[in-house]
Amino acid sequence: MTTINHLDELASFLGPEEVTFISQDDKAKIPVGLPAVAKQVPLLMHMEYRVQLPDHTFVLANGHKITPSVYGFCEVKPNGGGDRSAVGYSGPTFAAIRSSKHSSSTAMSHARDIETIYGKAEFREFTHTTTNGVTLPKPVLIFPFPNFSFVNFWGGPDENSRYDKVITMNVHHFVKLDLDALFVACNAPGRSAYNRVERRMAPLSKALAGIIFMHDHYGNHLDSQGLTIDTELEKTNFSYAGIALAEVWSEMTIDGHFTIAD
Repeated sequence: MTTINHLDELASFLGPEEVTFISQDDKAKIPVGLPAVAKQVPLLMHMEYRVQLPDHTFVLANGHKITPSVYGFCEVKPNGGGDRSAVGYSGPTFAAIRSSKHSSSTAMSHARDIETIYGKAEFREFTHTTTNGVTLPKPVLIFPFPNFSFVNFWGGPDENSRYDKVITMNVHHFVKLDLDALFVACNAPGRSAYNRVERRMAPLSKALAGIIFMHDHYGNHLDSQGLTIDTELEKTNFSYAGIALAEVWSEMTIDGHFTIAD
């Protein structure tokens, strides 16, 4: 916790023109073909169509879930002067959606997510700064003061800063983004709830109450035993479910900030 506090102080001291602060965690897997969250909510009935719900919640097949990796930007107030409170809990949210069966949450997948984030124009305010008409990833405004990118993980095996593949991906980011410093910090065991992005999880889950992402939109890819009989059709159905989830989350506003799911 002391390390996290020191990074907050450092981010506050340097200010928003030099610091990109991202908090990341994987949300609980979302089932496909079943209610997205185990929660009772009121439903609005409509006179022109029938509302249908499944009679049971049996698991359809192994791996039929979606894994969202959630990245939360944290606003850094200017002129913080080293005060930790200058690093807030609010900011835009990015959710990378992938099939649990076809794409694992790994150091490589997180690295691709970071590249996607830096490539999106919507996040430019938090990832880039413009100097003399040139826009770069948070460059140093007064040399030799560095620019810092903070990625705050909770420390799972795909995110632990001591994991060799994570180190390799961080070196890649350091070189490609031309950073002066990259801090990767982990919360201590049992303190993952203090990860700033955790405050985004509840609104994201609430938005899924009463929703079922269909597993067979383009046709059933399973046999009577729940085994896959058409791999390409399965991937197409998963893609449709992921797009549907992205549409739901991309319409959300959390603490006055937009959400992008992809």
